[in-house]
Amino acid sequence: MYDGRDLTQIFATEIASFPSPWHWIQNRINNRNYEGMYHGDFIPLTVNGETLDMQININTYKGTTDQNLDDHIDFISRDCYSQAVQWNANNTNNGTAEQPCPYLASDVKQFLDQLYNELPQEVRNVIVNKRTISEQRYSASGVLTNSTSWSSVDLGKLWLLTEYEVFGSVIRGTKFYSAGQAVQYPIFANNWKYRIKRVGSGGLKSYWWLMSVGNDSPTFVCAVHDTGICSGGNAESFLNVPICFRIIRQIQS
Repeated sequence: MYDGRDLTQIFATEIASFPSPWHWIQNRINNRNYEGMYHGDFIPLTVNGETLDMQININTYKGTTDQNLDDHIDFISRDCYSQAVQWNANNTNNGTAEQPCPYLASDVKQFLDQLYNELPQEVRNVIVNKRTISEQRYSASGVLTNSTSWSSVDLGKLWLLTEYEVFGSVIRGTKFYSAGQAVQYPIFANNWKYRIKRVGSGGLKSYWWLMSVGNDSPTFVCAVHDTGICSGGNAESFLNVPICFRIIRQIQS
């Protein structure tokens, strides 16, 4: 139930020595120095005139992935970006022959790739692609209603959360395959506070998309209800998305 603090205020004197708070947090990660920082603390980010509080999750995935992830902080916006988006305009939760991972083949992935270009340059300079294990759902013989495999994939610079990363279990997704390498992020553990997001900072409560696709359906995609419970909808629905990105330790020479 921790409220989180604005790190740019708590460490204002220290940050003053850097070109921006994002250069400062990169330096902190490089030096593995997290003193005085707690899960849920945040750095404000302004995108297209909207200011969202980017909450920190420290070293949640350290040592994982096929690239042995080093120290890092994953940032997840306290609320959602105000523009709603379709997960897939053609109302499918399947992948394609070229891209069997449903999320990587989705319209919402393209939306986030474009939104990345709207981030301040000092943020784009420090964030990196997120590497993970993601479910696959594609067959040349016809539409599938459950995922059948998984693989290591690159999600890009901005990404959605999986069902497991929010709720700590598979609820509406395909058992086994949708969990992948996921672990519940600290800010979502044992409370509802940060699962309930709003449209823009302090707006109306929001339904927001997840990366996971639903079980026993060719169209259902997992989402978070405006009350914070696990929900979902057809891929053609318009829901909001949080902004999520990763900054990793850059080895010093």
